[in-house]
Amino acid sequence: MRLRRDLMARGFAPRPFGCECLMAKFLVVQAARFGDLVQSKRLILTLREQGDVHLAVDAGLAPLARLLYPGVAVHGLAFHGHDEAAAQARNLPAFADLRALAPDVVYNCNFSRLTGALCRLFPPETVIGYRAAPASDGGLLRSPWARLAFRLSRRRRLSPLNLVDFWAWFAPGPVAPERVNPRARPGGRGLGVALSGREARRSLPVPLLAEVVKTLSGVLGGPRIHLLGSAAERPAAHKLLRLLPPKLAAHTEDLSGKTDWPSLVDAVTGLDLLVTPDTGLMHLAAHLGTPTLAFFLSSAWCHETGPYGLGHTIWQAASPCAPCLESAPCPRNVACLEVFQDAGFARQLARSLAWDETTRASAPALPPGLQCWRSGLDGFGAKLRLVAGEDPDALLREGARAVLADWLGLPPVAVEAPRPETREQRDELRRLGEALLPDAEWMLPQGRYA
Repeated sequence: MRLRRDLMARGFAPRPFGCECLMAKFLVVQAARFGDLVQSKRLILTLREQGDVHLAVDAGLAPLARLLYPGVAVHGLAFHGHDEAAAQARNLPAFADLRALAPDVVYNCNFSRLTGALCRLFPPETVIGYRAAPASDGGLLRSPWARLAFRLSRRRRLSPLNLVDFWAWFAPGPVAPERVNPRARPGGRGLGVALSGREARRSLPVPLLAEVVKTLSGVLGGPRIHLLGSAAERPAAHKLLRLLPPKLAAHTEDLSGKTDWPSLVDAVTGLDLLVTPDTGLMHLAAHLGTPTLAFFLSSAWCHETGPYGLGHTIWQAASPCAPCLESAPCPRNVACLEVFQDAGFARQLARSLAWDETTRASAPALPPGLQCWRSGLDGFGAKLRLVAGEDPDALLREGARAVLADWLGLPPVAVEAPRPETREQRDELRRLGEALLPDAEWMLPQGRYA
């Protein structure tokens, strides 16, 4: 592995059995939230094979991090719920401990002032991802790989890069994608329902969610239903229960606001299916091998943050304005919801659990702006497979994936090459490659700073 060779060049190597040789120390800084912590898994698994891993997360997520990543040393910091000055003051003891740790490589996953301040504790050449600029500048610098992904983010509709893989490729030669999460299989414990995500605009309204639950309950033979969410979702849970037929409501357990991290993991483990928007619960289910049926709309884009691994189904609202900017108000009153409110959607939903890419020819036509995908993998990482609907961006997305794989040094067989049929398509692919990779970027080895 390239990471092993890079460490050996620095004088570090994994410790052989029975040897007390010097072992590499890594620090991963993940200051984002629940779902992002789970999506750091491929990077963390990669580093665990090469040395000792320390993980800096928000203190509220530290118990979950210890459940997800046994064997990793977890450090809780004040990343959320404090203004910057207060967070800096609260973090001083933890910063001192991390500085004394003297990690050989620091992987900073977040573009933020707080993580930039933390990374100032370490020699700049040891920091990968995002590091603080010189004190006179006060800003943050991106590594070449992060710069490439940032340019891709300007054309999100063409993005083929799952966030799990973005962070994983901070380290050369990450573990194979199929080793990240187990293949998802029904576990016999019923239907889970994630009530809402952090951004309500990205979630199905409760009346529509109730119709989805009714449909799936019929398909799955009337299983036990478990409502999952924080205390903030309790009103949604109560409303959903009122909208369900009495027979279904009697078989429904409302767990909203009633679970700590261990009991939440237990509640998701072994479900037959989890219905969810783009949430941390969705990523937790994928981590555990629980099948997910995910609904993506508004600013959520399944190619970026879809469930990782095999055995998941994703419905994407792909209106011309998707994916939109989460921080901006929607000028169309969330019109992308309309495809899920179509009269025939319940029938399509009931059939979709049996679809895969081999049955696409027999799948019914979907309304414009609606796509159904199945999760998949290739040599690069996560790759969704379209099973119903139309994807007018497929050629350019494949082109972007080929550019990323080529820059990372992957063999041509690792990803499917785009197949342009016209001169115009070839020109489009060429312009895309030039936009993603200016000439100077080809000269930079992956993971290093210019």
